[in-house]
Amino acid sequence: MSLLGLDIGTTGCKAAAFDESGKMLSSYYEEYPLYIPEADQCELDPHKMWKAVQRVIRGTALDVKSSDPVKAIGISTLGDSVTPLDKNGDPIYRTIVGAADRRAVSQAAWIEEHISREELFKLTGAPLHAYCTVPKIMWFRDNRPDIFRQAAKFAGWQEIIHTKLGLAPSMDYSLAGRTMLVNILTRDWAFELFDICGIDPGLFFPLAGSNSVAGEIGPAHAEPLGLDPGVRVITGGFDQCCCAMGAGVMEPGMAALTLGTLECITAVYDICRLETPLLEGNHGCGFHVADGFYFSLGYVTTSGAVLRWYRDTLGLAEVQEAKKHKQDPYDIMINSTPDRPANVFVLPYFTGTGTPWLDLNQRGAFFGLSLDTDRSEIIKGILDGICYEVKLNLESMESAGLTISRLRAVGGGARSHRWMQLKADITDVPVETTGITEAGCLGAAFLAGQGLGIYASPGDINNMVSVSKIFEPRTSFKEKYEETYLCYKDLRERVKGLDFKRLK
Repeated sequence: MSLLGLDIGTTGCKAAAFDESGKMLSSYYEEYPLYIPEADQCELDPHKMWKAVQRVIRGTALDVKSSDPVKAIGISTLGDSVTPLDKNGDPIYRTIVGAADRRAVSQAAWIEEHISREELFKLTGAPLHAYCTVPKIMWFRDNRPDIFRQAAKFAGWQEIIHTKLGLAPSMDYSLAGRTMLVNILTRDWAFELFDICGIDPGLFFPLAGSNSVAGEIGPAHAEPLGLDPGVRVITGGFDQCCCAMGAGVMEPGMAALTLGTLECITAVYDICRLETPLLEGNHGCGFHVADGFYFSLGYVTTSGAVLRWYRDTLGLAEVQEAKKHKQDPYDIMINSTPDRPANVFVLPYFTGTGTPWLDLNQRGAFFGLSLDTDRSEIIKGILDGICYEVKLNLESMESAGLTISRLRAVGGGARSHRWMQLKADITDVPVETTGITEAGCLGAAFLAGQGLGIYASPGDINNMVSVSKIFEPRTSFKEKYEETYLCYKDLRERVKGLDFKRLK
């Protein structure tokens, strides 16, 4: 038998099958397009997403059907997204993406006029922000009343997958906490917030545990996906939590560093923490997918997305060289950079800043360009800028009492030894990599195994994950990067007061 982990992200989806020891047996990945209808909006086509999900599940399931048929599916999905569904469970508007979408700024400001950030944080553990689900639903009410009236539910992709598989949908606590509407102390809806925001609680699906059984897939839904009838679907959870679990990050002092479209630091701990510095740094406190655990986040909203932007706009030479030598263009880009601090500073705020600022009005910027600046210097500036943002978040999290002495990197970028060494050098924190290429899928598959009773406790994941390489900070580089980091921080503060809202 095998356990299938499904990981639905911002730019693509993956499915991977694992045996009970955590060995990956097969995997499929497929991209889908990201739409930017306006400068402050970021959307996905739910119909194209579902077709991609169907293909990756089917490909993986058929690969293992004869030897290790899939017995259960766990689901890892992007957080903070919202899709309005009609009474039949069909999408009636595109999926609004999480941190990259800035349309609901005025709705978030309205909420703050009626409940303070401090009160909201103490109640939900969530920092008030436009990327959360409820301001986006209010945006529909205020700007698309036709859609709002037609919507029977507002759903994340966890519930959409349940619906598509013919099951009764539910939302796990790790994703429900991202809505800004769940009481973190009682583990129930914070109904007073529904009243404040004027939102009907009936617009959401019921709450459930991350490793609870959502149901069994019937013949009509199983056959097109290459599955046997009776495969169990486990509720699943927030993708960053699933990645942290799949990376084996289950103890204080460690954090997962997920490298994808955005770059996310996920710190895990076993008590509910509502200290003010976690609010001031916008790191929050949420329900983890592991029973009895909580998490806080620090993130760079555009990490891989900036590298992708470079590839698609300025990187024609690297793309052509990659084709010629049958290599990944990102490897060509990263390996072309000098092994020293860049002479160019890049603020990677292409969709606003991540934590600790969380300023959606900021914009990306290049500083220090000269006539001898070449492509490799620009790429190095991008890489350095992303790493400086990680360091800023580590400092912010430490000031909130979350001291991180080890980073465990997962995701596509973790395959680059050069970039992992750069992260260790700039952050002055050891960076570990594992043999797990799809940590989000493994975390989701582990939840599926818990739902079947195969794994007794969250700590069992450590039997599946081992460190393959450790990148220690190089002492000879620490002083060089410390000096440029201070310049970066100074530059960051200077642009803070610029009014980018005037740019259309």
